[in-house]
Amino acid sequence: MNHSLVQYSWFKWSIALIISFPLLMTILNEVIVRLQRQEKCLIETFLILRNLVFPTIALLLFLTRVLEIPEEDTAIRLVKTLVLICTIHAVLSWLKVLIFSEASSGSWRAKVPDLLLDLIRFFIVTCIAAVILSTVWKVDLGALLTALGVGSLVIGLALQDALKNLFSGILLLFERPFSLGDWLQVENTIGKVIKVNWRSVYLQTRDYDCVVIPNSILAQGNFTNYNKPNNLHVEKFTFGFSYDDPPNKVIEVLKEVALSTEGILSTPKPWVRIEGYQDFFIAYQVGIFVKSYEKMLDIRNDFVVRVWYAAKRYYLTIPYPIQTEYQVDMSKLSKPNPITKVTEVMRSLPNFGTLAAEQLTKEKEPTKLRHYAKGEWVFQEGKRILGLHLILNGQVAVLVKDSLGNQQEIARLSRGEFFGEKVLLTGEVSDVSAIALEDLEVAILSPEVVTTLLDQTPRLAREFSELLETRRKEIIKAKNTKYSNRQGG
Repeated sequence: MNHSLVQYSWFKWSIALIISFPLLMTILNEVIVRLQRQEKCLIETFLILRNLVFPTIALLLFLTRVLEIPEEDTAIRLVKTLVLICTIHAVLSWLKVLIFSEASSGSWRAKVPDLLLDLIRFFIVTCIAAVILSTVWKVDLGALLTALGVGSLVIGLALQDALKNLFSGILLLFERPFSLGDWLQVENTIGKVIKVNWRSVYLQTRDYDCVVIPNSILAQGNFTNYNKPNNLHVEKFTFGFSYDDPPNKVIEVLKEVALSTEGILSTPKPWVRIEGYQDFFIAYQVGIFVKSYEKMLDIRNDFVVRVWYAAKRYYLTIPYPIQTEYQVDMSKLSKPNPITKVTEVMRSLPNFGTLAAEQLTKEKEPTKLRHYAKGEWVFQEGKRILGLHLILNGQVAVLVKDSLGNQQEIARLSRGEFFGEKVLLTGEVSDVSAIALEDLEVAILSPEVVTTLLDQTPRLAREFSELLETRRKEIIKAKNTKYSNRQGG
């Protein structure tokens, strides 16, 4: 009796595999191409499905349904094991993408250590391996565990150091004394935590070197976390100033510099204390609060630089070591006169000339010299100013706030130019701000001195009148602008 091939199960499975497997591969290829265009993280999972999972499933179906090889055959068991391993690989890949790959920066998912992921992965793989051994290979798990119990003693002794690091890492994981991104100091090493695994912690130093520290050292020793219990950090400095400088004035200047330095918090306020009296100076300790330890070096540099300029500005003395000896002929030593530098600049200006310079030398305390660091405010809008500022060296940007509250630059001035002319209008505060674009030295002429110079030099008075009107128009124009063009700070 003749039978049609359709009646055979192996034939039906052959047709199904011939049609469905190429169709499924085509669909997966199309999905992968689209994910690659969109740069999605799921590409890895779909590649595992295409290259491993579905081909091994197809192979298993071919061997068991088409060739009809018995389930107990060793080849079938090997293929089943391979199918389960590939499936586990795909599921773990998918879970990693789903939970962690697209986590936003700063979220708990982004801060999960690699060690925890490794432990979870190891636990899942161990459980699935036990299922495979029990169901596919018919292994007696009880007997296997007994054998492993004896063998684990030998393994434990051989891997003593490795296991110590592993369990130390687990203890650190549960205690959570630090997280990814925290700054740690371990003995003399300071770095940011970039990776935590079963054996060690990886720190990236400020020099971009990677330092590997075993978990056992962290668990047994002491270390400092600059990000716990919060990101607030206190940095301390020590400065020495001359005994001739009044302590209250020094303390006030140091606090002013700290509050004007970007990155230093105003709350909590910086503090200054006298640390002690040394051989040739009074030691002052300054404490500043910052929010980000990572930016500490830049903030520290800006603060220390501005202290030097403030010392120059307020005529404070940072003394040299007393052990330094100078062989000086006192008869030839003359104190530099700041008026000389000012008059030299004034004589080079067409709107001042020699007459104004000579008149300046006749005044009592006609000017004060001030030094400012790059990026430091000379004065700000709404504040009273000491006098008319003449630039001796450096460059200044004159700024005004527009209708949106953003700083607009209305002038950029250099050597021989003036700013702060609002002082000529008695009793008025400044309607502009001025910031140093580079290291700056200015002479400040008091209102009385400026008035005398204008009275003695009519041409100069006309020049200042025109300057006031020009600046007034520029300020009105900048205040009414509708766009933001922030410059100079």
